Amino acid sequence: MILRIIAESVLSLYPDAWRQRYGEEVADLVASRPVRVRTVLDLVGGAADAWLHHRLIPGGRPFRIPAAAILCMLGTALLLLWNPGVRDPQSLHRVWAEATHMGALAHTLQGTAMSLFVTAGLMGALAVTPVVLTASSALGSPGQGLMTQVTARQVVRTAVAVAVPVTLLGSIHYAVAFADAGYPAGPLGNAMTGGFLIPPVLAFSLPVIAVAAQAPPLTSEVRTGATLLAVAAIINTLAWLPVAALMLLGLTRAPWTFVAAVTAGALVSVCMAGLAARLALRQGRAATDRLTAA
Repeated sequence: MILRIIAESVLSLYPDAWRQRYGEEVADLVASRPVRVRTVLDLVGGAADAWLHHRLIPGGRPFRIPAAAILCMLGTALLLLWNPGVRDPQSLHRVWAEATHMGALAHTLQGTAMSLFVTAGLMGALAVTPVVLTASSALGSPGQGLMTQVTARQVVRTAVAVAVPVTLLGSIHYAVAFADAGYPAGPLGNAMTGGFLIPPVLAFSLPVIAVAAQAPPLTSEVRTGATLLAVAAIINTLAWLPVAALMLLGLTRAPWTFVAAVTAGALVSVCMAGLAARLALRQGRAATDRLTAA
Protein backbone atom coordinates (compact mmCIF):
# COMPACT_ATOMS: atom_id res chain seq x y z
CA MET A 1 0.00 0.00 0.00
CA ILE A 2 2.77 2.43 0.96
CA LEU A 3 4.73 1.68 -2.21
CA ARG A 4 1.61 2.26 -4.30
CA ILE A 5 1.01 5.65 -2.67
CA ILE A 6 4.66 6.57 -3.27
CA ALA A 7 4.42 5.46 -6.90
CA GLU A 8 1.30 7.54 -7.47
CA SER A 9 3.01 10.52 -5.86
CA VAL A 10 6.04 10.13 -8.15
CA LEU A 11 3.76 10.53 -11.16
CA SER A 12 3.08 14.10 -10.07
CA LEU A 13 6.80 14.85 -10.54
CA TYR A 14 6.58 14.38 -14.31
CA PRO A 15 6.29 17.46 -16.59
CA ASP A 16 2.75 18.74 -17.21
CA ALA A 17 2.90 17.95 -20.93
CA TRP A 18 3.93 14.36 -20.17
CA ARG A 19 1.16 13.90 -17.60
CA GLN A 20 -1.46 15.30 -19.97
CA ARG A 21 -0.40 12.90 -22.71
CA TYR A 22 0.62 9.75 -20.81
CA GLY A 23 -0.34 10.30 -17.17
CA GLU A 24 -3.72 8.56 -17.16
CA GLU A 25 -2.40 5.54 -19.03
CA VAL A 26 0.59 5.08 -16.70
CA ALA A 27 -1.57 5.64 -13.60
CA ASP A 28 -3.93 2.87 -14.75
CA LEU A 29 -0.94 0.61 -15.36
CA VAL A 30 0.41 1.25 -11.85
CA ALA A 31 -3.02 0.64 -10.33
CA SER A 32 -3.46 -2.70 -12.14
CA ARG A 33 -0.14 -4.27 -11.16
CA PRO A 34 1.75 -5.01 -7.94
CA VAL A 35 4.04 -2.13 -6.97
CA ARG A 36 7.55 -3.03 -5.87
CA VAL A 37 10.61 -0.98 -4.96
CA ARG A 38 11.90 -1.40 -8.49
CA THR A 39 8.63 0.02 -9.83
CA VAL A 40 9.13 3.19 -7.78
CA LEU A 41 12.77 3.48 -8.88
CA ASP A 42 11.75 3.08 -12.52
CA LEU A 43 9.16 5.82 -12.15
CA VAL A 44 11.72 8.15 -10.51
CA GLY A 45 14.18 7.46 -13.32
CA GLY A 46 11.44 8.04 -15.86
CA ALA A 47 10.60 11.39 -14.29
CA ALA A 48 14.23 12.48 -14.51
CA ASP A 49 14.42 11.36 -18.13
CA ALA A 50 11.15 13.13 -18.95
CA TRP A 51 12.50 16.43 -17.60
CA LEU A 52 15.79 16.00 -19.47
CA HIS A 53 13.93 15.45 -22.74
CA HIS A 54 10.78 17.47 -22.03
CA ARG A 55 11.21 19.49 -25.22
CA LEU A 56 10.63 16.33 -27.23
CA ILE A 57 7.23 15.77 -25.62
CA PRO A 58 4.40 17.00 -27.89
CA GLY A 59 3.06 20.20 -26.36
CA GLY A 60 6.03 20.49 -24.00
CA ARG A 61 7.34 23.92 -23.08
CA PRO A 62 10.92 24.78 -22.14
CA PHE A 63 11.59 24.77 -18.41
CA ARG A 64 12.96 28.14 -17.33
CA ILE A 65 14.04 29.44 -13.95
CA PRO A 66 12.90 33.05 -13.45
CA ALA A 67 15.75 35.50 -13.91
CA ALA A 68 14.91 37.16 -10.58
CA ALA A 69 15.37 33.82 -8.83
CA ILE A 70 18.74 33.31 -10.51
CA LEU A 71 19.88 36.78 -9.45
CA CYS A 72 18.78 36.08 -5.88
CA MET A 73 20.70 32.81 -5.85
CA LEU A 74 23.82 34.48 -7.24
CA GLY A 75 23.54 37.30 -4.70
CA THR A 76 23.18 34.78 -1.90
CA ALA A 77 26.24 32.92 -3.19
CA LEU A 78 28.26 36.15 -3.11
CA LEU A 79 27.15 36.75 0.47
CA LEU A 80 28.16 33.23 1.49
CA LEU A 81 31.53 33.58 -0.24
CA TRP A 82 32.23 36.89 1.49
CA ASN A 83 33.46 35.29 4.72
CA PRO A 84 35.84 32.66 3.31
CA GLY A 85 37.14 35.20 0.77
CA VAL A 86 37.30 38.82 1.83
CA ARG A 87 37.16 38.15 5.57
CA ASP A 88 40.01 35.66 5.90
CA PRO A 89 42.71 37.93 7.44
CA GLN A 90 45.41 35.30 7.72
CA SER A 91 45.20 34.22 4.08
CA LEU A 92 44.82 37.81 2.85
CA HIS A 93 47.96 38.92 4.68
CA ARG A 94 49.95 35.90 3.51
CA VAL A 95 49.11 36.42 -0.15
CA TRP A 96 49.72 40.16 0.04
CA ALA A 97 53.06 39.71 1.80
CA GLU A 98 54.21 37.40 -0.97
CA ALA A 99 52.85 39.69 -3.71
CA THR A 100 54.71 42.75 -2.36
CA HIS A 101 58.00 41.04 -3.21
CA MET A 102 57.31 42.37 -6.71
CA GLY A 103 57.63 45.92 -5.37
CA ALA A 104 55.34 48.63 -6.71
CA LEU A 105 53.53 46.22 -9.02
CA ALA A 106 51.38 44.87 -6.19
CA HIS A 107 50.25 48.35 -5.15
CA THR A 108 49.54 49.27 -8.77
CA LEU A 109 47.37 46.18 -9.22
CA GLN A 110 45.53 46.90 -5.98
CA GLY A 111 44.80 50.50 -6.96
CA THR A 112 43.68 49.44 -10.43
CA ALA A 113 41.22 46.87 -9.06
CA MET A 114 39.73 49.33 -6.57
CA SER A 115 39.38 52.07 -9.20
CA LEU A 116 37.68 49.73 -11.67
CA PHE A 117 35.22 48.41 -9.09
CA VAL A 118 34.35 51.95 -8.00
CA THR A 119 33.83 52.97 -11.64
CA ALA A 120 31.57 49.97 -12.26
CA GLY A 121 29.51 50.78 -9.18
CA LEU A 122 29.09 54.43 -10.14
CA MET A 123 28.03 53.50 -13.67
CA GLY A 124 25.55 51.00 -12.31
CA ALA A 125 24.04 53.62 -10.03
CA LEU A 126 24.02 56.23 -12.81
CA ALA A 127 22.33 53.83 -15.24
CA VAL A 128 18.93 54.72 -13.82
CA THR A 129 19.62 58.46 -13.61
CA PRO A 130 18.32 59.44 -17.10
CA VAL A 131 15.25 57.27 -16.57
CA VAL A 132 14.44 58.76 -13.16
CA LEU A 133 15.07 62.36 -14.28
CA THR A 134 12.83 62.01 -17.34
CA ALA A 135 10.13 60.28 -15.31
CA SER A 136 10.27 62.99 -12.64
CA SER A 137 9.87 65.72 -15.23
CA ALA A 138 6.92 63.87 -16.78
CA LEU A 139 5.01 63.88 -13.47
CA GLY A 140 4.27 67.56 -13.70
CA SER A 141 3.62 67.71 -17.42
CA PRO A 142 -0.13 67.73 -18.19
CA GLY A 143 0.56 67.07 -21.86
CA GLN A 144 1.91 63.58 -21.17
CA GLY A 145 -0.27 60.54 -21.74
CA LEU A 146 -1.97 58.66 -18.92
CA MET A 147 0.26 55.60 -19.34
CA THR A 148 3.38 57.74 -19.12
CA GLN A 149 2.05 59.47 -16.00
CA VAL A 150 1.33 56.17 -14.30
CA THR A 151 4.63 54.67 -15.37
CA ALA A 152 6.51 57.78 -14.30
CA ARG A 153 5.10 57.47 -10.78
CA GLN A 154 6.03 53.78 -10.71
CA VAL A 155 9.55 54.57 -11.91
CA VAL A 156 10.08 57.18 -9.21
CA ARG A 157 8.68 54.93 -6.48
CA THR A 158 10.80 52.00 -7.63
CA ALA A 159 13.90 54.21 -7.73
CA VAL A 160 13.26 55.38 -4.17
CA ALA A 161 12.78 51.78 -3.05
CA VAL A 162 16.02 50.51 -4.59
CA ALA A 163 17.99 53.57 -3.46
CA VAL A 164 18.11 52.21 0.10
CA PRO A 165 19.94 48.91 -0.62
CA VAL A 166 22.15 50.55 -3.27
CA THR A 167 23.20 53.26 -0.81
CA LEU A 168 23.83 50.62 1.84
CA LEU A 169 26.03 48.57 -0.48
CA GLY A 170 27.91 51.67 -1.58
CA SER A 171 28.48 52.67 2.04
CA ILE A 172 29.82 49.22 2.89
CA HIS A 173 32.17 49.38 -0.09
CA TYR A 174 33.47 52.77 0.99
CA ALA A 175 33.82 51.73 4.62
CA VAL A 176 35.77 48.54 4.01
CA ALA A 177 37.89 49.73 1.08
CA PHE A 178 38.57 53.38 1.83
CA ALA A 179 37.66 54.22 5.42
CA ASP A 180 39.70 51.40 7.05
CA ALA A 181 36.71 49.95 8.89
CA GLY A 182 38.71 46.94 10.09
CA TYR A 183 37.85 44.36 7.46
CA PRO A 184 38.51 43.08 4.93
CA ALA A 185 42.09 42.74 6.13
CA GLY A 186 44.80 44.47 4.20
CA PRO A 187 45.20 45.81 0.68
CA LEU A 188 44.26 42.54 -1.02
CA GLY A 189 40.91 42.47 0.75
CA ASN A 190 40.35 46.12 -0.19
CA ALA A 191 41.14 45.29 -3.81
CA MET A 192 38.52 42.57 -4.15
CA THR A 193 35.68 43.75 -1.90
CA GLY A 194 34.01 45.64 -4.73
CA GLY A 195 33.58 42.43 -6.68
CA PHE A 196 31.24 41.12 -3.98
CA LEU A 197 29.16 44.32 -3.78
CA ILE A 198 28.98 45.79 -7.30
CA PRO A 199 26.90 43.01 -8.98
CA PRO A 200 24.02 43.46 -6.48
CA VAL A 201 24.10 47.20 -7.24
CA LEU A 202 23.67 46.41 -10.92
CA ALA A 203 20.87 43.97 -10.15
CA PHE A 204 19.01 46.53 -8.04
CA SER A 205 19.00 48.90 -11.03
CA LEU A 206 16.99 46.41 -13.10
CA PRO A 207 13.54 47.04 -11.57
CA VAL A 208 13.70 50.73 -12.48
CA ILE A 209 14.64 49.94 -16.08
CA ALA A 210 11.99 47.21 -16.31
CA VAL A 211 9.22 49.56 -15.16
CA ALA A 212 10.38 52.39 -17.43
CA ALA A 213 10.46 50.04 -20.42
CA GLN A 214 6.65 49.89 -20.31
CA ALA A 215 6.36 53.54 -21.42
CA PRO A 216 7.34 54.20 -25.07
CA PRO A 217 8.38 57.83 -24.36
CA LEU A 218 11.08 56.51 -22.01
CA THR A 219 12.57 54.13 -24.59
CA SER A 220 15.64 56.26 -25.25
CA GLU A 221 16.43 56.55 -21.55
CA VAL A 222 15.89 52.81 -21.04
CA ARG A 223 18.35 51.99 -23.81
CA THR A 224 20.89 54.42 -22.36
CA GLY A 225 20.53 52.87 -18.91
CA ALA A 226 20.86 49.36 -20.32
CA THR A 227 24.03 50.34 -22.16
CA LEU A 228 25.52 51.81 -18.99
CA LEU A 229 24.73 48.62 -17.10
CA ALA A 230 26.40 46.57 -19.82
CA VAL A 231 29.53 48.72 -19.64
CA ALA A 232 29.48 48.45 -15.83
CA ALA A 233 29.35 44.66 -16.10
CA ILE A 234 32.35 44.69 -18.44
CA ILE A 235 34.32 46.91 -16.06
CA ASN A 236 33.39 44.63 -13.15
CA THR A 237 34.86 41.71 -15.10
CA LEU A 238 38.04 43.65 -15.93
CA ALA A 239 38.45 44.61 -12.27
CA TRP A 240 38.91 40.97 -11.33
CA LEU A 241 41.97 40.68 -13.59
CA PRO A 242 44.34 42.66 -11.31
CA VAL A 243 42.91 40.74 -8.34
CA ALA A 244 43.75 37.51 -10.16
CA ALA A 245 47.26 38.82 -10.82
CA LEU A 246 47.72 39.55 -7.11
CA MET A 247 46.50 36.06 -6.25
CA LEU A 248 49.00 34.55 -8.70
CA LEU A 249 51.85 36.59 -7.22
CA GLY A 250 51.08 35.21 -3.77
CA LEU A 251 49.85 31.78 -4.82
CA THR A 252 52.68 29.91 -3.10
CA ARG A 253 51.42 31.04 0.31
CA ALA A 254 47.70 30.86 -0.37
CA PRO A 255 45.65 27.99 1.16
CA TRP A 256 43.68 26.12 -1.47
CA THR A 257 40.42 26.84 0.34
CA PHE A 258 41.09 30.57 0.14
CA VAL A 259 41.97 30.37 -3.55
CA ALA A 260 38.80 28.35 -4.20
CA ALA A 261 36.62 30.88 -2.33
CA VAL A 262 38.06 33.86 -4.19
CA THR A 263 37.84 32.07 -7.55
CA ALA A 264 34.22 31.09 -6.91
CA GLY A 265 33.45 34.65 -5.81
CA ALA A 266 34.97 36.06 -8.99
CA LEU A 267 32.98 33.68 -11.20
CA VAL A 268 29.70 34.40 -9.41
CA SER A 269 30.42 38.13 -9.50
CA VAL A 270 31.06 38.11 -13.25
CA CYS A 271 28.00 35.92 -13.95
CA MET A 272 25.67 38.04 -11.83
CA ALA A 273 26.83 41.32 -13.39
CA GLY A 274 26.62 39.81 -16.87
CA LEU A 275 23.10 38.50 -16.28
CA ALA A 276 21.94 41.89 -14.97
CA ALA A 277 23.36 43.58 -18.07
CA ARG A 278 21.78 41.02 -20.39
CA LEU A 279 18.36 41.47 -18.81
CA ALA A 280 18.69 45.26 -19.05
CA LEU A 281 19.63 45.07 -22.73
CA ARG A 282 16.66 42.77 -23.32
CA GLN A 283 14.38 45.36 -21.73
CA GLY A 284 15.88 47.99 -24.02
CA ARG A 285 15.18 45.90 -27.10
CA ALA A 286 11.64 45.16 -25.92
CA ALA A 287 10.99 48.86 -25.35
CA THR A 288 12.28 49.63 -28.85
CA ASP A 289 10.02 46.97 -30.36
CA ARG A 290 6.98 48.39 -28.57
CA LEU A 291 7.82 51.90 -29.78
CA THR A 292 8.22 50.65 -33.36
CA ALA A 293 4.95 48.73 -33.19
CA ALA A 294 3.13 51.83 -31.92
